[in-house]
Amino acid sequence: MTYFKGLMIAAAIDLVWIMGRPTGTQPATVAPLDVVVEWPAQHQADAKTFEEFVDSLIAVLQEHPEDVSAMETLAGVYADNGWWDAAINPLARALEIDPSRRSLWSALDRAVEKSGKAKITDGELVRRAAAFRESVEMEGHGC
Repeated sequence: MTYFKGLMIAAAIDLVWIMGRPTGTQPATVAPLDVVVEWPAQHQADAKTFEEFVDSLIAVLQEHPEDVSAMETLAGVYADNGWWDAAINPLARALEIDPSRRSLWSALDRAVEKSGKAKITDGELVRRAAAFRESVEMEGHGC
């Protein structure tokens, strides 16, 4: 019983020491997207700023059609505004390009659930990805 008591005291001291000391490392930062307009800190942006931000993301995607981070950001903007169904399209395209990215699957699950759909088929994901790719290509061409 003495050994167990000593082990528990040592473990408690180690835990307090580990939790109380500052760590010398910070989490890695992600490089910001090269966009024309920065998204304001508050989500209560006016319509013009919102449109400019979405347009700048679309412009990035026109120049770099396989930029998964820009697609994920665009889907996040749609989701932040409650446009869950619209968020599915860029997520579907991003998953075509990088199906191993776990954050995309999580965002897709959340968007499908919040949009009121029970589930989404692979065929519908493929159609939505194609529709998103086409809409990005046609943006700004009067279509």
